[in-house]
Amino acid sequence: MDHCLIFAATNFWSDPASYLAILKVLIGLGAVIFVHELGHFLLAKACGVKCEKFYVGFDVPIKLFGQTIIPAKLISFQWGETEYGIGAIPLGGYVKMLGQDDNPGNIEEQIKESMVEGENTDDAILASGMIDQSKLDPRSYLAKSVIQRMLIISAGVVFNLIFAVLFAAIAFRYGVDYQPPVLGTVVGGGPAWEQGMAGAEITKVGDKKVEGYFPYMSFAEAVILSSGDSPIPIEFIPNGQTEAITAELKPKTGLSRDTPNLARIGAQFALAPIVGAGGAIEGSPAFDAKPPLEPEDRVVAVNGTSVASEVDLRHVLFRDANKPAVFTLERDSGDGKNATTETVNSTIGTNPAFEVGIGTKLGPVAAIKVNSPADKAGLEVGDEIISADGQPIGNLMTLDQRMVNAAVNEKPVTLEVKRDDQTIEISLQPIIPDVFSTIGPNQPVAVDTWGVALPMELSITSVEDDSPAAAAGVQVGDQLVSIEYLLTDEQKKDVRYAGLAKAPVVNFVEDKTSWAEVHQLLQRVAANFEFKLTVLRDEKPQSMTMKTKVSDRFFKPTRGFELDRLEAHYESDSWSDAINNGAGQVVTDLKRVGKTLKTLVTGKISATNLGGPGTIAMVATSEAAQSTSRLLLFLTFLSANLAIINFLPIPVLDGGHMMFLAYEGIFRRPVNERVQLILTYGGLAFVLCLMVFVISMDVGRISQWFM
Repeated sequence: MDHCLIFAATNFWSDPASYLAILKVLIGLGAVIFVHELGHFLLAKACGVKCEKFYVGFDVPIKLFGQTIIPAKLISFQWGETEYGIGAIPLGGYVKMLGQDDNPGNIEEQIKESMVEGENTDDAILASGMIDQSKLDPRSYLAKSVIQRMLIISAGVVFNLIFAVLFAAIAFRYGVDYQPPVLGTVVGGGPAWEQGMAGAEITKVGDKKVEGYFPYMSFAEAVILSSGDSPIPIEFIPNGQTEAITAELKPKTGLSRDTPNLARIGAQFALAPIVGAGGAIEGSPAFDAKPPLEPEDRVVAVNGTSVASEVDLRHVLFRDANKPAVFTLERDSGDGKNATTETVNSTIGTNPAFEVGIGTKLGPVAAIKVNSPADKAGLEVGDEIISADGQPIGNLMTLDQRMVNAAVNEKPVTLEVKRDDQTIEISLQPIIPDVFSTIGPNQPVAVDTWGVALPMELSITSVEDDSPAAAAGVQVGDQLVSIEYLLTDEQKKDVRYAGLAKAPVVNFVEDKTSWAEVHQLLQRVAANFEFKLTVLRDEKPQSMTMKTKVSDRFFKPTRGFELDRLEAHYESDSWSDAINNGAGQVVTDLKRVGKTLKTLVTGKISATNLGGPGTIAMVATSEAAQSTSRLLLFLTFLSANLAIINFLPIPVLDGGHMMFLAYEGIFRRPVNERVQLILTYGGLAFVLCLMVFVISMDVGRISQWFM
């Protein structure tokens, strides 16, 4: 089950801007295909080859039950000797040259098309297997030398790269907004959490310096593609500091439920302390703020504490979770000379947590944050924490809030710890953490006030009095089996509950889910939400129905409004600088694609992470919705991707044709027709299987996005 799918984004199809984004994507993707085929076309013309067709898309009719439902051609016209058009199947394009066919099984037909009028096909094939050029139409593809044919074949890729430079240059010249490599919240117990990197600005990844245009995704991809047996040195400036430090991070898998097999450091991109376009969430304290919050309001202080970043904001909200928060906002109004900025104070009430009253068994310490209270006190990985100040730990999900008072009053906490069959006492001073860490899928849960991460097992060790769990009959010793979310009819129709409606039952073992994830999910649904919990008691399953309880003791550190993404702006000073940057971006993208292929082949990343036409369309639409410059940079990456993929030595691709031509040029004879036929059909089968595979991956992703 994907816990991230409960609340869907604003309905894509209800936003008029989405249709403009789709139009941009259609034009952009069409331009990439057009440019590729234009390269083949112009070089063929330059070499004197007759081009009979130039198509974007394939002109094959789409039929259903023998009836044509979409004609082969959407648009076509004749100009000179060439037919130009747009085909019905938008998965590529082609140039039909006289005597040229991608299928080696049609070699006789190719030769026949290429023959000078009156000549016999049999006479054109020499004993060596070569074709007698004198008997061919000089304007046919087969009549051209190996070098000329190689130039024609390679021209598509070359044109893609040339125009990729132009796409990127235009984007850089007119400026592009992007997410800089600054981290936001981190996953508790993950590599980034251990190094205290929440809010950190990345300055170097491995030997790659962060300079110029370097978006967050480039950082994330560098981490994923560099993941191996050795840690990755990452240089960063911690939040609120000015000096960079370097840490060796070992990425780990399982930190994301969407892509569990990709190695990550467990960090998200940073948000800005600015109210997002969605504003306050209905039913939340922010929705009832006085005066109301407005999109693009900038949060500059909360309860008198200055706020300069997302981490600053989360820090003060965690500190003051149990009290109303007075937000000091800067709000712009008017345009141009009439633009003004006013300061507004808006009070937002507390956001009560939803309690169930269950505490589960805790495993030994799985990770310790560098320079945290636990680290300074000498706590070690593998230690078992038995009690704090003589009391059981109880519900781990409320421990941080219970420790806030000790942190504010600078009161040390004495932990009883079991280490190597010995029981020792360790005193540490809790702190107010920079951020409240997120919970990874079946990952240890961070106690940020201490700086430790503890696994949560499935055995229930505490049931709080007067809690929903106690009233339902949950007992200490019960083993968690599954949970079923009992949606009302209204909730089933609500897009915000689409993820739960799709998968309302979660098995803790099979779905690799911890109680921490369930608890986190229950904080995001409506108050008094009903669910059915199944436990194992005396080796027999027991099911109990209960509702969450609105707490009067514990509070969520969030107040119920969206934040904008943190953005930076990059713009070249001149066209020459833009072209240089564009060329650099293409080189960077080519290296990314090459490294991705290498990691796929070596098995470092799974092929299930590949995307097909659907993923390309979705990502392109998302980028186009941001800006035209963002779309152009995506098309730059796509062009680099197509250039490398299309030039792989796989028959039916341009690289396969180049391979056959190279053989012909070296050995002075074409590849044996039978061998060529076998290789081509093998290449075709591989490409078709790959297409089916990536499209199946697309279907899974898109069905999640839209359900």
